[in-house]
Amino acid sequence: MTLTDTRSTSDNPAATAGPPVPTALERVMGTGEHQAIGRTFILSSLLLMAVSAGALAVGGLTALGSSGPLDVSDPLWSSALVAMVLIGALPLLLGLAICLVPMQVGSEAIAFPRAAALSLWAWLISAAIFIISVPLDGGVGGAKLEAARLGMLSMGAMMIALSLGAACVATTVLSHRPVGMSLSKVPFFSWSMLVAAPIWILTFGSTVAHVFLGQISQANAAGLALRYSAGVSWFLRAPAVYMLAIPVLGICCDLVAQACGRRFARYGTVQALIAMYGVFSFGAWSQTAGGRENILWIAFVALAAVPVLGLLGLVADTLRHQKPVVTPGLIGVLFAFLLLLGGLLSGVLEALNTTGSSTLFSFEAAGLGWAQGVFLLSAAFVGGLAALSAWSRVVLRASAPNAIAGASMTAGLIGGGLLGTVFLIQGITGFGLNRSFFNVWVAAAASLLALGALLGLMMALVTSRGNSAEPAESGSAGLTLEWAATELSAQDHAVLLRTIVASPYPLLDFRSTGEAVEEDN
Repeated sequence: MTLTDTRSTSDNPAATAGPPVPTALERVMGTGEHQAIGRTFILSSLLLMAVSAGALAVGGLTALGSSGPLDVSDPLWSSALVAMVLIGALPLLLGLAICLVPMQVGSEAIAFPRAAALSLWAWLISAAIFIISVPLDGGVGGAKLEAARLGMLSMGAMMIALSLGAACVATTVLSHRPVGMSLSKVPFFSWSMLVAAPIWILTFGSTVAHVFLGQISQANAAGLALRYSAGVSWFLRAPAVYMLAIPVLGICCDLVAQACGRRFARYGTVQALIAMYGVFSFGAWSQTAGGRENILWIAFVALAAVPVLGLLGLVADTLRHQKPVVTPGLIGVLFAFLLLLGGLLSGVLEALNTTGSSTLFSFEAAGLGWAQGVFLLSAAFVGGLAALSAWSRVVLRASAPNAIAGASMTAGLIGGGLLGTVFLIQGITGFGLNRSFFNVWVAAAASLLALGALLGLMMALVTSRGNSAEPAESGSAGLTLEWAATELSAQDHAVLLRTIVASPYPLLDFRSTGEAVEEDN
């Protein structure tokens, strides 16, 4: 007979306690859930955008007695511009895409969720390193070799991380669509991200090659600054800088359709115009000075305005046929469109000047280049704030306060508009403005941009504390699938998930017919 010694599980606390419950920080850091990843991107980018714009404001004040902002000996200006693009505007749009695109195409998850999480944390760590390198006299164009290397490498790492996130979004659009949703029925924001992703990846891939080549070939800080000026800074000039606003076009069209509660009459035409703008924003072939002084460069820079004006006409036509519900999101995205037009104007002026071999108008290319970058990054930033406000019940699970949302977008519009305008004036006049007046103007405008980012962060934090989604009013919140869980009952939502998508506006179809066509088992 064998004697077996047994113990009561009640005497062993470890056996009854179960696995430890992860903390909130552990859940965020270990998640592969696309909404959590997207929200972290959004909140982090808004905070870091405020820091980057604040650095530009400080640069304006400290440059009051210097030779001006475009002097390589003062890298704070260039570093702030790079930071506002790679740390502020682009991550904001990418975070919105990671959060919204899977829901727009009816997917429960983003493609490669762990890769999307890797994109987030790689970008955030690289952004922190870049910010640390700037006060150490590094960043881009810094005078200390070690800090300059750190700044350039972290900039390249941010580009790689953002490219990885964009690849996840594009793959989701291509492979996670429901039955019946062909690419011709993809919502405009998802379509614009599908267009933007390869442009971003190719542009950043070419830029990163120069970054790492500089690390190998340059043995001093001056050489790294020259490598940035000759091989990297082109991505902040037309036509490459136009790529920042590709998602803004999709956001604009989706929000206009939502505000009007009606379909775009020429859906395919809108998609074609967004794709055409994406083609004209590809500028990796124009890296050298010789590549920017030919008829092809002039055509790309000038013709990019054609699809934008075409979209503006289609948007106006939709607004004309149906009185829209005016919201801060709708107003904000129209603000972003104005900033985009300012960037296109700066590019067209430089193209005209190039046509005349720089003697037709005697414009200053450096000033026009800064104007292009500032206008386009401001358009991307304000467009992202508009999308965050309009989709707040989907992204943040509650409605954003209209007052804070409106104030953040107004500050972004005024700050970005003034900042772009002062560089545009300097480009037209050949830096004819008084230096002190110019630097004070830059500092004030950059401070408004920083204020807009802080107000956007406040909007996101206040809204996310609502903790529960508010019901839609009369089923008018949205027309596409991301609104299904917010607008419909659980039973109708379950039916809709089995629906064969028959048009780009499945919720509008569902509301108008009162029924759905279910897929045969």
